[in-house]
Amino acid sequence: MADLKKSILIKKAVLYFLVVLVAVIVLFLGASDIAWGDVLGNIYRHIAHGEPLSSDGVIIYEIRFPRIVLAIIVGGVLSGSGAIMQGIFKNPLVDPYLLGISSGAAFGSAVSIGLFESWPIGILAFIGAMGASFLVIAIGRLAGGSSISLVLSGVVLSAFLSALSGSIKFFVDPQKAQAIVIWLLGSLSLASWENVRIALLGLVVGFVPLFLLRWRINILGLGDSECMSLGVSPTKMRFICISCISFACALAVSVSGTIGWVGLVVPHLARVIFGSDMRYLLGGSVALGALILLGADTIARSVSAYDIPVGIITALLGAPFFIFLLSKFASKWGDR
Repeated sequence: MADLKKSILIKKAVLYFLVVLVAVIVLFLGASDIAWGDVLGNIYRHIAHGEPLSSDGVIIYEIRFPRIVLAIIVGGVLSGSGAIMQGIFKNPLVDPYLLGISSGAAFGSAVSIGLFESWPIGILAFIGAMGASFLVIAIGRLAGGSSISLVLSGVVLSAFLSALSGSIKFFVDPQKAQAIVIWLLGSLSLASWENVRIALLGLVVGFVPLFLLRWRINILGLGDSECMSLGVSPTKMRFICISCISFACALAVSVSGTIGWVGLVVPHLARVIFGSDMRYLLGGSVALGALILLGADTIARSVSAYDIPVGIITALLGAPFFIFLLSKFASKWGDR
């Protein structure tokens, strides 16, 4: 047991190091004509003494750096949330968007772009995501509060909100409809330090309670009767977990759009590496999701002259990789 724990801790340390290393490489990627000594000095003086940024300083500090940090935060939130949801629902096919977060945010963005242009997209997307999440929780509790009722509530509400979003896209002019579609594909191209602060708030407020309660989340995997025999209320724990996930993901989605597959695929890969014990899986999933979304976003902005929405890259990579994981490790998932 001690050797296993040591091995997992080493894997996590290596993964955290890789996240930092890739972030540094990406920051310097494609910038061979920049005088880094002058730029870093300019950025330091800007932070410490308020000196205006040079043109290269603006590119690095105001455009590239916040985009890297935002990719790390959003990837970690989506992947960590997926690991929690697959654990509490004991279902390998659920992800954070099952709670209606994606469809609620999509509806909010469609309302902002199509009907109320003066309202910020992020605010309405956040309101839509949180509203959808709490509606799913309320409907699920009315239906008995079981994990199955929550899943079905999420599926039904997501379909309903998607239909509303589709109706808005159908009736608005083509330019607005195209803007809605682009937002739905997910992109980090408009990343800013304000967006980073918003996503970071979701990560801290949503995931600190989950990290503190991760041993109780392990108990949820035993079943409701076993939880109650150990003094843990499964209904209360699910409500806490879903509330934390909803808040974190709603803030992440409000600044990045809907980036699919990260919350579904990455937790499975993390489970193969770290096992299903949430004490290790949660941190591993967060770090692995950060690393993978950072890599996907680097591909999205480097593969062509256009800034491809990162949601397209995650879908293109995630679907075949999930099939690979399914063929390799499906039999093991059932035993964990």
